[in-house]
Amino acid sequence: MAGWKAHTTGGNGHLEISNLGKIQMRGKARVWGKPTTCTIIWKNNKWLASITVKCDVQRQTGTGAVGIDIGTLTAVAFDNGDKIDNPRFLASAQSNIRKASRELRRKRKPEKRQSKASRRWKKASCKVSKLQNKVANRRQDWVHKVAAQITRDNSLVATETLQVKNMTAQAKKGKTKRQKTGLNRSIIDVGFGMLRSAIKYKIEEAGGFFVEVPAQKIKPSQTCPKCLAQKKKELSERIHQCEKCGYTTDRDVASALICLNWALGTSVLDAEQKALAKTLSSHAED
Repeated sequence: MAGWKAHTTGGNGHLEISNLGKIQMRGKARVWGKPTTCTIIWKNNKWLASITVKCDVQRQTGTGAVGIDIGTLTAVAFDNGDKIDNPRFLASAQSNIRKASRELRRKRKPEKRQSKASRRWKKASCKVSKLQNKVANRRQDWVHKVAAQITRDNSLVATETLQVKNMTAQAKKGKTKRQKTGLNRSIIDVGFGMLRSAIKYKIEEAGGFFVEVPAQKIKPSQTCPKCLAQKKKELSERIHQCEKCGYTTDRDVASALICLNWALGTSVLDAEQKALAKTLSSHAED
């Protein structure tokens, strides 16, 4: 957008726009630099200005390496056994959103190019938007805090690849449609893609490494982190109990361990060496 100037150093200031004048700016930017572009958007019944700046991001990381598993029951599980619970922002606000949506449906909906929206319809629509926007803002704030915490303590983060678009595909008709719809809602509530993207860009900004483990090839949730034996598990099975070596731990923690081990090459290398030693031993006996 042409004809604008930001009078601020990243804190409270004002935005000057030609033909509009000065507009007060609120909040504080995480980093600031030379403003390059300004985009005015209409979102959630508000006008917002998005300013892009050219800057050198300074972000610090720890020296640790961590494997994480992102899920719906537990939002984030770490290889050391720590967990971050799913805050369930959408679930906690669902009753209020449904109530506001019912009130909106009772109002006369404007016909396209035929009739204008009534004041009551606009008010009800604004109420639904505000509730949904509050959920989105709370989720976004939580995502960035969790991502910042993980980045602050580690310089390497390993997690499995997630095809969020496929995971949240529309449920097919049948007996399991309700369960699939509920799972989709839980995935969206956690913000799988948003959380993963936030961790990735924050760790890479700081010069760290974000390692994506190929889920279809490695199968972190089906593999034992100690002996690498694989066994298919149902979603209802929350405990990993290896029938081969007896190792028992939380299913999500086991998946996080596999991700970390794959990124570091430890357990995979050990297993290959053991398999090679066993083969050589059998040949020697022959």
